[in-house]
Amino acid sequence: MILYNLIVALVALPSHIQINAFSVSDVYLSSLTTSSINDYNLAIDKPIHNNGDIISPMTWGGNRISENMYRVLLPPTLCDELLDYANRMGITDFYRGLVIDGKPYYPGEEKLVTFKDHNWMVHRPKGHWNSNMHWLSPANESSHDNYLSILGAGGFDKVLDSIGTYFNLAGLSAYHLSFIGVSQCEKGFIHTDVNGSGKAAFNMIIPLMLVEGGGAELEILSDDETTTRYYDYEYNVASMIGDNALHATASCDYQARGLMRMCATVYVGDITTSNVRNLLMSLTQAYPPVGDAKHLLDRAGDHWSKVDSSKRLPIGGRVGGQ
Repeated sequence: MILYNLIVALVALPSHIQINAFSVSDVYLSSLTTSSINDYNLAIDKPIHNNGDIISPMTWGGNRISENMYRVLLPPTLCDELLDYANRMGITDFYRGLVIDGKPYYPGEEKLVTFKDHNWMVHRPKGHWNSNMHWLSPANESSHDNYLSILGAGGFDKVLDSIGTYFNLAGLSAYHLSFIGVSQCEKGFIHTDVNGSGKAAFNMIIPLMLVEGGGAELEILSDDETTTRYYDYEYNVASMIGDNALHATASCDYQARGLMRMCATVYVGDITTSNVRNLLMSLTQAYPPVGDAKHLLDRAGDHWSKVDSSKRLPIGGRVGGQ
């Protein structure tokens, strides 16, 4: 089934959708029936953070299986602001209709929708994702900027400063934003979110609504493709996924309980002429414009700079700009 999923992923996607693919190694294919280490019960390590450091590599029993997977501590105000924004914009109720009330889109279907006069794009991934997950992202710059203002109100500038300092980057932009919601996943589709950034771009998954007792939410495949680990999402902690980090939505089914999981996702990166083409390949929605390298480069370093403290997120917190 996994091999079939990987092959199906190579078919043509909607015109603006690009899904990062990776080459399946003989080691991985062999591990599916032989030596794969798959332990649901091994909990992730939770290190003590000192001196204000909020970033730590993901490890299990002291072992790091994926070089570019991290846990990031978040200001509690960030999750509060994002969930309040989703509630008041109508995004949370919209997701309930999609994944709880039995009104999902067809696999591969996408539509433009409006929340508080802001345009958004909703997309359900194709059938090889084996879930009812839907992605919802700003469809234009004004909606994107409105979302950025919520990040600013929630204290995400502190997170950007920590990321930039930890990886010794020149600048950062939050360049691709979304919400994701799901209530059922048969078997997650192994994929990557970012490739070829030079360890300078990441997708951050920020839990906003979790299902108690629902099991692990994230499946992580080791870099050598022989070991699988599972991570239970935590409030006020982001999963940060970097270059070539193999992962999937873990199997889940909350439908009988009438519940769902909802997260915010924020792609952040030090955008350069060297990595911009690869960053464009990570885009899964209508904004930023697909294939427009100049658009991303013009916004490089907009939200954090190593040398310019004036580079910050806009501060909002008012829904719909009201």
